[in-house]
Amino acid sequence: MTAETVPMWPQGLRLLAKIRAYALAAALSTWTPSLIAIFAVIGILATSGGLIVQARLAELAEARALAASAVSASTGPPVVAPLDFTLSPDAVRPISMDEARIWNAGIPFSTLPIQVARPFIMAPDKLADYARALDCLTAAVYYEAASETGPGQAAVAQVVLNRMRHPAFPKTVCGVVFQGQERTTGCQFSFTCDGALARLPSAGGWARARAVAASALNGSVAAEVGMATHYHTDWVAPYWAERLVKMRQIGTHIFYRWTGGWGLPGAFTGQHTGDEPIIEKLAGLATYVEELPPPLVDLVLTPLEVGPPIDLAPAPKIATEAPVPEPEPQVPVQTAVVSPPAPPPVMANPLAPVSVSAPTRRSRLAVPRN
Repeated sequence: MTAETVPMWPQGLRLLAKIRAYALAAALSTWTPSLIAIFAVIGILATSGGLIVQARLAELAEARALAASAVSASTGPPVVAPLDFTLSPDAVRPISMDEARIWNAGIPFSTLPIQVARPFIMAPDKLADYARALDCLTAAVYYEAASETGPGQAAVAQVVLNRMRHPAFPKTVCGVVFQGQERTTGCQFSFTCDGALARLPSAGGWARARAVAASALNGSVAAEVGMATHYHTDWVAPYWAERLVKMRQIGTHIFYRWTGGWGLPGAFTGQHTGDEPIIEKLAGLATYVEELPPPLVDLVLTPLEVGPPIDLAPAPKIATEAPVPEPEPQVPVQTAVVSPPAPPPVMANPLAPVSVSAPTRRSRLAVPRN
């Protein structure tokens, strides 16, 4: 030890003593737990805020990439290969309903704006094809969402129409609904291959689903689900749910759209072919053409050109003779017959002498009366 290092020891001891004093004072202070909690909360907020910002930046980057590829999606080759997202038994996780709801709740909803689909109006010139499309869409609404509310049923119908316009699916309503019906598993809509069609629908439920389907075929749009092409109930957990964009939940159905350019309006440019196939499974529920409601035709009102006002001459008055009143019936005047006054009675003169006349005899002969 040199002479220069000896004086440093007392200074180091004094510094350590001050640190210990400050630590002891902080430990005995009543503010220490509050300060620790405040710093912990600040740390948690900073960490979660950074994660949220990173997620938001990732979504914005995805939105810019989708917008850049929207034009090429409608004309060029598909951005991604079509995937057969089905609800077959081997496509869902083998977990309970409650576990599936918890698993679905763990997938966050997208914060990107939902872009509304264009209205679809099926031309009413081919009544037979319109009747088949109406039957197929009604069956999808009834067997997939009979217990759902009106918006929930309209959302299911919108998914069918979105698929019809998408390049990954057939270009008819019945073709979309009954795609894969020949397979026992792997059909696009489970009711087409699980034997549900053997159960006859209720009259009221079928009429309600038919009204929703008719409205969708005549231009009604379910704006809540936008460009959704997939959905499932919240008590199942399909493997493909994490690979799509989770958009909205209506009732028990969770709706998804494609990622990339296939999930943007530029990809939904397919046209309805107009030739609806005949579905043998709907033979018992088919609608006759005579039972179809009248098509909705937009009234085109032609504006009328109004010219300057024209003064018209007053209409001539036609003189008419006043009707002659009918004469009132004459009441015959009855003349009262006044009898002449009776002559005054003859008074006997008391001063005249009394005259005695001979009494007259009365005849006893009975004279007949005329």
